Amino acid sequence: MRQEIDLLGNGLLLFGALAGFIYSLIVFFRPKKSMYKKMVGCALGCIFIERLYGIVQYLVGGEFTQYFYVGTFGVIGCFMFLFSANYGAINSLIDDGSAALKKYRSIAFAAPAVTVAAAIAVLCSPSHPARTITCAVEEVFIGASAYYSLKLLIIPKQYSDFMSGMRAYHVFSLALAAGVTIENVLWCYQVVNQIVWIIPYLVLLVSMIALAPALERGTKQWRT
Repeated sequence: MRQEIDLLGNGLLLFGALAGFIYSLIVFFRPKKSMYKKMVGCALGCIFIERLYGIVQYLVGGEFTQYFYVGTFGVIGCFMFLFSANYGAINSLIDDGSAALKKYRSIAFAAPAVTVAAAIAVLCSPSHPARTITCAVEEVFIGASAYYSLKLLIIPKQYSDFMSGMRAYHVFSLALAAGVTIENVLWCYQVVNQIVWIIPYLVLLVSMIALAPALERGTKQWRT
């Protein structure tokens, strides 16, 4: 019964990732569209591939693996793209390294601090080391991405006027990071209560579907 419920939940997440990816393919991958948007589209493509691989593995092998598998690169790739988009294309335009923004840079470290705590927690869990190490590595990339998402979210409008419409996008980026982190912790601690699993599944489903549309709405003022 547990496996069937996991299949249903992952099937919904596969749908959410596919919906977000298709939207990004249609809207972002056009001539003259910004590289920032295309990188976010690639992030959604990575998370879609990860979910697809998991479903295929279940259908072939009869269970979802709790160890390292090829789909893990999808999670890592997703957050690498989100990190690269913010760090490479946006961060330097908003944060000039001045003392005025030091407070926001410091507050933003709360996001990677949470993922570091999650990584330590999963390494201390009763799961097989292959699984705990895999999840801990994922948390490193999640934390790097979440730092910039949180920083760009909390920097006041006076310092980032042209980015003020992006706040919803950054919220969904953080929600995606939180959903994967919660999922990793639940997996490693072998939580079987399906009511608890509703939390990460719902957070991930909403963030996967809403991420790309929120980005498009937030960048209407950009020249694309």
